[in-house]
Amino acid sequence: MAIEIKPGLCAQAETVVETKDTAKAVGSGLAEVFATPVMIALMEKAAYTAVQPQLPQGYSTVGIYIGASHLAATPVGVKVWAKATLTETDGKRLKFDIEAFDERDKIGEARHERFIIEENRFLKKAYEKAQKQ
Repeated sequence: MAIEIKPGLCAQAETVVETKDTAKAVGSGLAEVFATPVMIALMEKAAYTAVQPQLPQGYSTVGIYIGASHLAATPVGVKVWAKATLTETDGKRLKFDIEAFDERDKIGEARHERFIIEENRFLKKAYEKAQKQ
């Protein structure tokens, strides 16, 4: 099935930093500030959210690449958000520019790629790995 998605789509994902979102809690450091892996998950959520409504039922996207910089620390209790913009498409490959902010600073930026998948086929292939062990 040919799926055509045009660049320019945008979406935002936001949250308030909780203790469970800190580097100390996720094991990526000792600081009790917004963890880089959690920031990246928020960035991916924004990208996923930008394109998912454009896909036919039974299709989704998976992240295949992210190059990110975490620019500033954010303490617990502060709102953070990521804004993803679809910048380029190449068949089923989607490329995004993403920026993340807290209430005071730009805290991150990333280049991210996602790939359009047919959910059932993708999951079947993944589950077959477990059966071969």
